[in-house]
Amino acid sequence: MTASRFSGWNKLLLSGLLTASSASADHLADPRYHIQGFAAQGLIGSTNNQFFGDSRDAVSTDFTEAGLHGSWQPLDALRLSGQMLYRRAGESDRDGVRLDYAQADWQFYQTEVTRLGLKLGKVKLPYGLYNETRDVPFTRPGILLPQSVYVDNSRDLLLAAPGVFLHGASAQKYGATDFMLGWVRPDFDSESVDYSFLGNVRPGKLKGKGTLGARLRWDTPTDTTLMLTYADAKADYSPGSIDPLAAGTMRFRNLLATVQQRFDTVTLTAEYGEPRLDLRGFGALPDTHRVIQAAYLQGEWRFHPAWELMLRHDLFYRDKYDKSGRRFQAATGLPAHGMFARDWTLGLRWDATPSLMLRAEYHRVDGTGWLPGPDNPDFLSREQRWNMWLLQAAYRF
Repeated sequence: MTASRFSGWNKLLLSGLLTASSASADHLADPRYHIQGFAAQGLIGSTNNQFFGDSRDAVSTDFTEAGLHGSWQPLDALRLSGQMLYRRAGESDRDGVRLDYAQADWQFYQTEVTRLGLKLGKVKLPYGLYNETRDVPFTRPGILLPQSVYVDNSRDLLLAAPGVFLHGASAQKYGATDFMLGWVRPDFDSESVDYSFLGNVRPGKLKGKGTLGARLRWDTPTDTTLMLTYADAKADYSPGSIDPLAAGTMRFRNLLATVQQRFDTVTLTAEYGEPRLDLRGFGALPDTHRVIQAAYLQGEWRFHPAWELMLRHDLFYRDKYDKSGRRFQAATGLPAHGMFARDWTLGLRWDATPSLMLRAEYHRVDGTGWLPGPDNPDFLSREQRWNMWLLQAAYRF
């Protein structure tokens, strides 16, 4: 979403953030004001396929992120927060500067152990374990999140959307619980989203309708996190002037289960979901009901206070009942490997200083199920087995 498309509510929130950022140094010392920022630059090389730029048998520098985050608490029960972001990720994301999110959090009921509140504006979406923190490189478990669950092609669709969420939390002897329940209107208007849901760039537009989101989380006294996330998103398609598709409807539903266990220096995480995708009334595109399968298992080992090793196995199948893609290939003539992706990832993180982080990451991938479409527009030129390495330097202030 570009600056020209800010809503009136987002402008109001942004105005509050800018007021906070222009305060004097004495005021910035007040805990009611927080201004933070970051900048990150990545290098990517790959074999056989492109990822975030011209990376095939080369080095792409087209993965850049920079953000300025601010929060302001004008009242004890009210906090305004938001982030301006510059992001470039190959052909998949060239929007430049945008309002990443801007939300107001009103906690209208608070006791020593319980709170209830409302978040409204362009709110962060409660999707899985990492979605609400994926906007900052320091809070991700790797340079890339597991692409089966947190597809970078659809980052803007998943991160935040205009809407409202009721949320609450309680701390008891059996642990801490919290929930979120709300309604948003996500933005489906991007080439990457067209590739993800419609298989190619289309002349028309997908327009998001009301979307239900819910999450229930339990953090136990044994350093275990259990979580369920539900999303039910709908969109209508408006055909372009010369368009083989009719005015169809799309529905995407998913129940995502999360388990994380934290030990002294080791963290184990697993997430599993079976998203349902329904396409109806598109004419040239057959009506579809597809059950997707997405899962990963990840381990992080902080073997030194400044060093961390990460190992992950990530699985993605566009059709749970056609994991090999053979039926898809027989029906369309397109490569079967476009229906799946199996990814082994090895990552290393070094916190050189509290403000500077350096990372290296290697991916060995079988399949092209989540390969960025805009970076690889020719389906037939994509290759099933490919490798990728990434380096990233990130600085925060």
